[in-house]
Amino acid sequence: MKSCQIWGDLAADRIDDQYPTVTVCDACAEANQQGENAAIVAVVGGYDEGHGDECHFCDITREEEAAAKDGGDL
Repeated sequence: MKSCQIWGDLAADRIDDQYPTVTVCDACAEANQQGENAAIVAVVGGYDEGHGDECHFCDITREEEAAAKDGGDL
């Protein structure tokens, strides 16, 4: 899991609404950083529980991602 800034509501007054920071799983982080339609503006760091424990894009939890990396089934 990573903490990433994504494209938000660019018409909003607050920068936090324009580029919110959310939790993203490693697979979605890799897939959403590529190309001109990339949803991720920047990876801002490792997992931060303050942004939740589910991926913003696919809803996988931190525990499910860890189990999948360890060879477990989802």
